[in-house]
Amino acid sequence: MEKKTDEYYIREILRGDSGSFSILVEKYCHLAFSLSMKLLNQREEAEEAAQDSFIKAYNSLKSFQNNSSFKTWFFRIVYNTSISRLRKRKNAEVRLEEVTISDYEIQATESAVDQLNLEDRQKYLGIGLSRLDEEEQALLTMYYYDDFSMEEISVVTGLTVSNVKVKIHRSRKRLLRELRFVLKDEIISIL
Repeated sequence: MEKKTDEYYIREILRGDSGSFSILVEKYCHLAFSLSMKLLNQREEAEEAAQDSFIKAYNSLKSFQNNSSFKTWFFRIVYNTSISRLRKRKNAEVRLEEVTISDYEIQATESAVDQLNLEDRQKYLGIGLSRLDEEEQALLTMYYYDDFSMEEISVVTGLTVSNVKVKIHRSRKRLLRELRFVLKDEIISIL
């Protein structure tokens, strides 16, 4: 059976086959919810943001220019919808704090993480990620778990590529600082 592309379904939707949109919803619902959840950290609100994003995408499908992949275009909608909800909730912009961590601390933390088995590594990375703010979690998740390129993250977030690189670098350093705290006993044992 031939695998159909997102562009195929978009053409079908634009021709009047609204049922084809359900295939795109099925394909991206988990990732949309995951990104919303990383930003909003509340299940109901994340579900609503993901649903709102699908409605916005469907209503705006005619404006999709094919300059980027549908996935990237759609995730920009998810990101913006979630950030809007977050700003309403917090009534302020999400800001990243400056993080200072030495190269030695980074190496010690990475070494401790590398020595963990896969299950423990995933557990501690999850704990470390949960200690970051929503934007940091979302950026690291898009880059490391969802395999988005810096350019795709730039399109999704509306940030410049260089700003994405800086924010991911800072978020990664902060994650390592959090992991250092969580894994303090393991790090001490390898020093």
